[in-house]
Amino acid sequence: MKVAIWIIAVCEVVRAAQNFIQINTIRRDVKARDNAYAEFVNSLKVSDRDFVKRLLREFESQEEQE
Repeated sequence: MKVAIWIIAVCEVVRAAQNFIQINTIRRDVKARDNAYAEFVNSLKVSDRDFVKRLLREFESQEEQE
């Protein structure tokens, strides 16, 4: 009986650690996610052609920086 309780306790500690890691990851990515949402909304406001042109320009500038 004691062994089963210890196994359950260890499993709960591991699960708590996993949840903590997931919450930390979500908190760190808030700015990136908000930026992605804003870019998506902005892309809906422009035509497809203009969006692709802007995207290609950004890609080329990133390639030049590398």
